[in-house]
Amino acid sequence: MSMTRWLSGAVLCSVILAPLPGKAEGPAPRLPIMLVPFTGPVEAPDALVGEGLMDLVAWGMGRTFRLQPTEASAVVGALGARDVTWGAPLAPAAAVEAARGLGAAAVLLGTFRIEEDRVVLGATFLDLRGPQAREETFPTTAVPWVDGSRVLERMGRALAKFLGVTLGAPSERRLGQAFARPLPSAAALRRYAVGRAVQRGVASEGVEQAAEAFAQAGEIDPAFALAFFRQGEAHEAASSRWRAAGAYRRAIHVDPGFAEAYKALGDLLARSPRRLYEQAAEAYSKAVEADPDYADAYVGLGDALSATGKFDEAVREYRRGLAIDPQNPRVHYSLARILYTEKGLYHEAVEAYQRALALDQTFVEAHIGLGDLYEEKGLYQEAIATYRKALTLRPKHPGALYALALAYEKVDPKEAVARWEEYIKVASEIPGEKEWIDIAEQHLKKMRQRAAEQQKRR
Repeated sequence: MSMTRWLSGAVLCSVILAPLPGKAEGPAPRLPIMLVPFTGPVEAPDALVGEGLMDLVAWGMGRTFRLQPTEASAVVGALGARDVTWGAPLAPAAAVEAARGLGAAAVLLGTFRIEEDRVVLGATFLDLRGPQAREETFPTTAVPWVDGSRVLERMGRALAKFLGVTLGAPSERRLGQAFARPLPSAAALRRYAVGRAVQRGVASEGVEQAAEAFAQAGEIDPAFALAFFRQGEAHEAASSRWRAAGAYRRAIHVDPGFAEAYKALGDLLARSPRRLYEQAAEAYSKAVEADPDYADAYVGLGDALSATGKFDEAVREYRRGLAIDPQNPRVHYSLARILYTEKGLYHEAVEAYQRALALDQTFVEAHIGLGDLYEEKGLYQEAIATYRKALTLRPKHPGALYALALAYEKVDPKEAVARWEEYIKVASEIPGEKEWIDIAEQHLKKMRQRAAEQQKRR
């Protein structure tokens, strides 16, 4: 690489990485918190309401820059391995054991009781960072049902204080925004919890069932914006793009300040077959207007601007995202793509992908992007190894399977045949992949011929 190219890459990186003046909370690591369903009275446990309350707390907590809820599916597995039923009352000792196995720093054990039009909420906090778990009780609080969301908000702040975590202004604002609406009705929470349980099952045939449960939650409580947002996620997982867009728009209609719904809509528009980047940029702009501390929305806006050739404006948005959340792997991922596609800076792009993966080793798209760079440079074995890492995380990821088959074409026609067959089998179950399957079948035919010729020569 010439000195001129190296300097241009270094200058570009320094421009993008230079901090903007602002109010970012800084790059302190987030504390992983294990949550389990709130438990009700023995005589009327109502496990679905308890699970719904847990998910609302996880949603609010996840919007902060300091607290990170552990994935519910991982908690289900950890409890199941210890013969503990999900949603059953959990003794502190069992909670500590499961949480330590997950690497969680703390546990929140919530309780609830419904009394006509009132809800009684309480919790126990466990701090696991020392050799002995430290415990504190959040005082039981009885309020009218609709005011329950504010109690959940106070619970989140109390947990942060108990753990010695200072929530900066952005986290304080985002946490408050998450609980600004009244607590959804108990009936709506039950249907919402059913949808979330189906989503955790990961089975593709269940995503429409989840979407239906979320739609029912929204019908029961038309102000339940989060239910419509989850409905959009479920439709999107089923590749029902326009139904997903409708659900996201419904969430926005119910809550015009719902930044995540604007961002999800922008993602959907950017990935649509028509590549509606200008409409996506508009949706992302509304997301950052609703939530100026939403780093991922700046990344999406930068990506949309880059796709329409507005490179300098894209850089500006990435800088804003980094200023808010310097440890956001998506910013480094997007930076890697620009460094290579716009500037042809291979080594700098590899380093940016590696930074993204250092921050999130489960970032499948970053593994694929890095593999693509290796393949373009003729480093086929490195590309294959990288694609395989992506597939260990998501064994049926069509993009990784497709890329792996292409890479094997360069080194092993017989293995390429097997990989194309695997891709076609997986992709045939995914709506919208037909065009790619047609291309894959042409590759498969060519590889079969090449493998047969190779066998004859032997």
